[in-house]
Amino acid sequence: MATSEKKSSSEMNVRAPARGMKLRAVLVLLVIVFVAFGGVIAQLFHWQINQGDSLQQEAVAQQLSDTVTSPNRGKILDRNGNTLAESQLVWTVIMSPAAIESEEDRLTIAEDISALLEVDRDTLYAKTQKTYSQFEYVKKKIPRAKVEELATWVSEKQMGGVFRVITDYKRVYPYGSLASTVLGFTGAEGTGLYGLEAMYEGTLAGEAGRVITTQNGWGEKMPNTLSYEKTIDANDGNWLVLTIDQTIQHYAEKYLEEAVRSTGCTNRGLAVMMDVKTGGILALAVKGDYDPNDPFTVADPDVLAQLAELSGDEESTARAAALQKQWNNKVVYDFYEPGSVFKVFTSCMGIEEGVASENTTFRCGGSLTVLGRKMNCHVYPSAHGTQTFAQAISNSCNPAFMNLGLSVGAKNFFKYFVGFGFTELTGIDMLGESKVTSALYYDDTMGDVSLATNSIGQTFKITPIQMITAISAVANGGDLMTPYVVAEQLDSAGNVVKATTPTVRRQVISKDTASRVSAMLAAAVNGGGSRNAYVAGYRVAGKTGTSDKTETAQTENNVWASFAGYAPADDPQVAILVVLDEPHSAIRYGGTISAPVAQKILADALPYLGIEPIYTDAELANMNSATPTVVGKEVNTAASLVKSQGLEYYVVGDGSTVLKQVPDGGATIPKGGQVVLYTETTVADKTVTVPKFEGMTLAQANQAAAASGVNILIKGLVTGATGDPKVSTQSVAGGSTAPRGTVVTVNFIYADAIE
Repeated sequence: MATSEKKSSSEMNVRAPARGMKLRAVLVLLVIVFVAFGGVIAQLFHWQINQGDSLQQEAVAQQLSDTVTSPNRGKILDRNGNTLAESQLVWTVIMSPAAIESEEDRLTIAEDISALLEVDRDTLYAKTQKTYSQFEYVKKKIPRAKVEELATWVSEKQMGGVFRVITDYKRVYPYGSLASTVLGFTGAEGTGLYGLEAMYEGTLAGEAGRVITTQNGWGEKMPNTLSYEKTIDANDGNWLVLTIDQTIQHYAEKYLEEAVRSTGCTNRGLAVMMDVKTGGILALAVKGDYDPNDPFTVADPDVLAQLAELSGDEESTARAAALQKQWNNKVVYDFYEPGSVFKVFTSCMGIEEGVASENTTFRCGGSLTVLGRKMNCHVYPSAHGTQTFAQAISNSCNPAFMNLGLSVGAKNFFKYFVGFGFTELTGIDMLGESKVTSALYYDDTMGDVSLATNSIGQTFKITPIQMITAISAVANGGDLMTPYVVAEQLDSAGNVVKATTPTVRRQVISKDTASRVSAMLAAAVNGGGSRNAYVAGYRVAGKTGTSDKTETAQTENNVWASFAGYAPADDPQVAILVVLDEPHSAIRYGGTISAPVAQKILADALPYLGIEPIYTDAELANMNSATPTVVGKEVNTAASLVKSQGLEYYVVGDGSTVLKQVPDGGATIPKGGQVVLYTETTVADKTVTVPKFEGMTLAQANQAAAASGVNILIKGLVTGATGDPKVSTQSVAGGSTAPRGTVVTVNFIYADAIE
């Protein structure tokens, strides 16, 4: 019994370790299983939770082909509804390489389509080999004619499943360079890069649409039974309606370009016109500019010639600088010293503060010494002597205005300097407006020397947009307006989304002060030192300026020549500023080269705006006439009609009936001018040689015109003004031939050395 019990105990001792090992094995196995499945679970958690969204997007991307369709970018219109910028319909060609059936077809596509659409043959062939893809761009923004050619080719080759076209848009500027520095331009993808196109990108751009199509994991389109396609329409952009008037803009650019070319400006020129009552910009011209249809081409031929002489990095740097310069809007971006135009504001300060009146006299001895520093008048060593306030403005006398500024005092001077907006942004709704920093003007603690020079518009800088805004405040009775170029925003249905309300920032001077200063400025134009801005029938008020570029090497050409003014002087409607930067002409004065630009723009713009002229008796006596229409009438009858209009007649031929007349019926001709009546066809083409009138006085021009048989239409002469003006330009070139009786417009300029 004892033995048996021992045996059982021994057997139990043998089995015990086996059971322990089994338990440990089970535990190890459970740990292994847990670790293994734990990793799987962790990985599943990572895939489904951490990366679930991105994996879902990848899955969708493998199953769906997503093509973006462009919205129609909003138009930009002038204030009369003329289109200045629009997007024209073009097409983008896409290709499905997966649908190409053979290598032969791939080669055919590479050869034919590369030639048809003008794309690189090897690049196109490489795309045809992407047999997993159903979407490859072939060419973007092609015109209708190319689409029609492609359609014919696809039909002939039976490749309808390979190619597809989707609508797109290309930005177009119908008037070329007109207002280019205002409008700006878009890039290749249709995004605004400069000007209003960039400023109002969010308004103009709209929202892109999409075309979504199913495909399998290889990028191939799903079978028809499983196909799916959804189109999300693009939302077109809103339109902009500007305050810019296309016609006035044309006038401004036409006459500014003539001046920039004739004076050889090396740093461009500008002309801007503002509605003084609202702050709306009617015209903003900069020359030289560029064509926004081709903005990356340097437009200035002289600059192109200079670039042609460069190479490598030097050429690239110079080209980039030239492009940047032509894109910049000089009116809002550039600084300049206003020079004597600023005397308008010094005049306002003196009147408003009561330190001067129309009866105040100023003594000019040719110079003024302030704290030991001698500062000359522009006529030095001559002198103006004793002069009234109005005469001081007309003479643009530096000592007079330095004394006036000193009388106003630094504190008051700076108060009005700030009031007229010369230390802050104007707030115009355009990109790139430059803010003048404190380094470019002085505060109310300035010394007398600085005060004297500031009073005549020197030793500080402003922007042209600040100047036109400030001069408009004088014109409208003292209110400083916020300038703007966008009047309204419209949706694609023509509904007004947003309209600009004219904003008065503050009143700077009283209406009484503005009216009194305007009267003196009008005297300066209508017979005084600014008379080259005179327009018959309209009393123009204004001031000329010529300021040296003191920070650069001094030469005769390192100046800003300018004119700022408004009209009509007794009820101002528009203000105008013209600045010619670095003119290289024999005469550099603002009164001689800038004022005539303003005169020509105003002479065209004021009647166009419906502002009625009010002629003086002297102006009426010199009024032009309209020629009567006498073709087909008996000679005696025709002669009587011509004489009744205060005109002379000259008969050519022995016929009894008028077959042709020069000038034509309804043409403008000076009183006392000659109408030539042709009575025979054999002599109807008889011509005369047009004299070269440039440089002639009025008497010489009249004599030359009479001797040659042409009529001259006179522009720029101020009735009753003193001086000896001479012809600066003529509408028909001297030495050319023209029919007898042709009317040649001649522009007279007073060669005044007024700064």
